[in-house]
Amino acid sequence: MPSNKNIEQLEELKGIFENSDYLVSTQYKDISANDMVMLRKSLNSAGAKYRIVKNNIAHLAADSANLPDLKGIISGTCAIMITNGDPAQSSKSLFKSIKDQGLEINVMGAILNGDVLTSESVKELSKLPSKDELIAKVVGQIGSPITGFVFSLSSQLSSLVSVLNNIAESKK
Repeated sequence: MPSNKNIEQLEELKGIFENSDYLVSTQYKDISANDMVMLRKSLNSAGAKYRIVKNNIAHLAADSANLPDLKGIISGTCAIMITNGDPAQSSKSLFKSIKDQGLEINVMGAILNGDVLTSESVKELSKLPSKDELIAKVVGQIGSPITGFVFSLSSQLSSLVSVLNNIAESKK
């Protein structure tokens, strides 16, 4: 018979799985408590959480949340990165922390808006610019022709004013 603690964990994980846009499954090995705290702080600054899960409870929660594909990427000593924010920024922060701290963490795969991603796809996602950077580039691209148009109009007006001033000077 399951304990109340396990039932509560199952319900909590089910809620997390249902309400999260991006879930990354990782296997970790030999990570000290201090390293785990530093990793969690780094991920929190990117808007993500990092949670160690029990495989059996995570599998049951995945079934309850209608995410059976998640069960395929949960194995071994597992922890899951969870975010509703920018997936690229969260992935970038995860891989940066793994590299900087020298952690033994393997990315098993991810679920992004219900779609399964391989570990290679998660790595490629981490190389993309963040959502804010992409928006800034698009806005810059949209504004560039308008700016050029305004400058060309102002130069034409300056030329016209210059010609009129020269005519006025010659008439005096």
